[in-house]
Amino acid sequence: MPHNKPLTLKAANRKDFIPLVSILFVLVLVSAILSPQPLLLVLLALSVFGAGWFASTLWVSNINDVELISVIFPDGQIRLKSDFEPDCEGFLSGQQWCTQHVAVLRYITGDKRQYLVLLSAQQNADDYRRLIVWLRQDFCNDTGKKQVSVS
Repeated sequence: MPHNKPLTLKAANRKDFIPLVSILFVLVLVSAILSPQPLLLVLLALSVFGAGWFASTLWVSNINDVELISVIFPDGQIRLKSDFEPDCEGFLSGQQWCTQHVAVLRYITGDKRQYLVLLSAQQNADDYRRLIVWLRQDFCNDTGKKQVSVS
């Protein structure tokens, strides 16, 4: 497989984090119950997670939770495709963060800096491995100086 072929990866959305937040909520509740002041900490945990859920519900009503497909080119250009919105183009910018299971890509579209989360379980294994190699070897560096157009 040639190393200069673009990568097609699925971006994570809000729905992908619901199981993780649920597990975190259960762990926080268990630790609050086992603490010296269980009532106070359980109420605090419920209020914090309740406020987060309420804010998330309000944001979901304003923003569609669309399925994004990212296409990453070897020169650091990134294109986000969606069925509901026009394609968005940008460039990888700055330091990227990647592990075996998750990658967080920072990119610039116009003058906006945004982040894209990629989960390895949702990707083609070869494409995700190539992305990790590109990021660890800075194959896509120095792209922040390039001009970006929004389609």
